[in-house]
Amino acid sequence: MEEIEKLQYQDELKANKFSTVFLAVMCGISLLVCSANEIGIFVVNRFYMRLGIIIGCICLLIPMLIFFYTKGRNRWFKYVLIVCVSFMAISIQTFLTFHGVMLCVLPVLLAAQYIDTRVFRIAFSINLVGVFIAVLLGYYIGCWDGNMVYATTYGITLAEDSFAGRAAIMNAEYMKQLLLYFALPRMVIFSVISISISYILKNAKLQYVRQNMIRIQAECDGLTRLENRTKYNQRVSQEYKKLDSIYIVFLDVNFLKKMNDTCGHEAGDSVLKRVADEMRRLIDDTVHGYRLGGDEFALVFCNYSEEEARNMIKEWEKDVEPLNRKEDPVHCSLAIGGAYGCRPFDMETLLKEADENMYERKKAMKAHRQE
Repeated sequence: MEEIEKLQYQDELKANKFSTVFLAVMCGISLLVCSANEIGIFVVNRFYMRLGIIIGCICLLIPMLIFFYTKGRNRWFKYVLIVCVSFMAISIQTFLTFHGVMLCVLPVLLAAQYIDTRVFRIAFSINLVGVFIAVLLGYYIGCWDGNMVYATTYGITLAEDSFAGRAAIMNAEYMKQLLLYFALPRMVIFSVISISISYILKNAKLQYVRQNMIRIQAECDGLTRLENRTKYNQRVSQEYKKLDSIYIVFLDVNFLKKMNDTCGHEAGDSVLKRVADEMRRLIDDTVHGYRLGGDEFALVFCNYSEEEARNMIKEWEKDVEPLNRKEDPVHCSLAIGGAYGCRPFDMETLLKEADENMYERKKAMKAHRQE
């Protein structure tokens, strides 16, 4: 499951980036709409429009600034995002209800990108309450569609449709009508849409886990949990040919066969796992680690200079822990060889060169040990 969690985190980073771009687009569209209203293209009350857009844009700017400051890598960014977008939706619904009533669905749709179900529950809870609050507040301080119903029923004029006018006609019966005919239907519709999205999301998650488990099993070595030769070949054919430079390190375990024969394959497997654990200290987005088969391993440094890669390997070798216990009758060690190439390079030739360099060192290590 460690590989699944890693993939989920990578997908979360992509979702954070997409959401931030989407928020920037939303801010731009909001400002364009407000500008169009200012010059008379639309006829929405300018005070309400300015207030709703300003508060909404402030809510959108907060997660955008946090994203640029943290690169979107913080686990809590998605919660800040959903809360801020929810308050933006509530603000627009309150001040510009005519056009903003369906914005309550937006936070739920953004939350659907994330595997973490808590994000969805937060979005649903805040916006369900938000629909209720927006109906009540919108009546007093917004360009609210419910006032049009009252105007057609009781003949209220635009001059009377003010804060004081609305407060004057407010009573328990009218409050009941607001909740019954406006708040409740919108909350029900919002709940139905959100619950439908949650079921779609649940099925998508199951499908996501199944597909990635199949892919991981095909690309991951079962013993060491490193990527295998299949993944290496895939990157050679697709990703590595686009690199400007590459440094390949070939690693081989000395005396592994003797360890298997003397102490059993369980002891030999333990050595292989130890090698993988040591390699993980180097592995990241730009350094890939593989078990190519048996006791053969490889590290690929992407777009490093030869000096940088060699120095990293040299420092890493100094800190490599013993591969097995001191009391074991056989002491295993690593033989390492590298090869560097700049574009255009041939991966097969570089791997062969790294293998030959490793083999020369392996012979030297064995000869030194025999002495």
